[in-house]
Amino acid sequence: MKLPDIIAALEAEDIRAELAFTKPDESPSLIAQRAVEEGCAMVIVGGGDGTVSEVAKGLLHAPIPLGILPIGTYNNIARSLNIPTDITQACQVLAQGQVKPIDVGQANDEHYFFEAAGVGLDAIIFPLGEEIKGGRWGRMLQVFRLAMSYQPQPLRIELDRPMAATRTRPSPRRQFLPRRIATHREFQIQALLVVIANGPYYGTGFTVAPDAIVDDGLLTVTIYRKFSKWELVRHFWSISRGQHHYNPKIETYQAAVVRLTSKAKLQVHIDGHAIGKVPVTFRVIKQALKVIVPAIGTPTYRRQDDPSPPVALPADSQNERQKINRSFE
Repeated sequence: MKLPDIIAALEAEDIRAELAFTKPDESPSLIAQRAVEEGCAMVIVGGGDGTVSEVAKGLLHAPIPLGILPIGTYNNIARSLNIPTDITQACQVLAQGQVKPIDVGQANDEHYFFEAAGVGLDAIIFPLGEEIKGGRWGRMLQVFRLAMSYQPQPLRIELDRPMAATRTRPSPRRQFLPRRIATHREFQIQALLVVIANGPYYGTGFTVAPDAIVDDGLLTVTIYRKFSKWELVRHFWSISRGQHHYNPKIETYQAAVVRLTSKAKLQVHIDGHAIGKVPVTFRVIKQALKVIVPAIGTPTYRRQDDPSPPVALPADSQNERQKINRSFE
């Protein structure tokens, strides 16, 4: 969709927007911060997950919400919030939706992420995946070779609460833990990769953490440990395009703080961007970002391939929504 069409869709909902374009010497987060300082009622971002994330960083703990027009390739953040990819419908959500505070992930007290972080295999191949998304198809062979040669790596995982209180989907082997182990807050594993998710989707639309909810005050830790290479490939193929397929070999935990250490120099990524190596501490920043999501009484969006998409919980009141609507009158 071209810019004039987007402007027309906004104006059809009585939204008068002042346009600002990203520049090489000015980050999207700075543009968002300036909008807050100038007293704007809302910041609307049109783009994919990368652009949405950068703008969102400028609105953390801000008094105004973020509105999303998902015009990127995969739009994982918008999908997690049940925001339609149809621009006309997305503009209806902006005008008639509700304000909802959602959580944001943080790595080592400085790097914010909105989708998911990872340690291990995906941290190695994720940058190559981004190049493939950009059209460099020759990188696919390199990704395949890396995936086939990578071996499970030792990791120590520390949680902020006992294991028995964090487990959502145990592997069959660990389904019945002795009491002394279940009360532990840390354990050692050999794993191909560990994903720490704020929302259910990441990458090229993978449903990597179907249990993750963006406003529950927790991160979802997904461990891939007993997978053969072909099982891993088949699993990621099965969860591509936003599909739900749970593999019983996956172990899943939920915690507010997760620390990963290893004797191996394992790579770490957040939302596909490398940030260094372990050790790394992830934590959830509760209700750090206000976003506009569909309200019960507004036009809603239902995916044909996902009748029950993960959605932020309903807002407690309609006061914020009414406040925003008045600002467009």
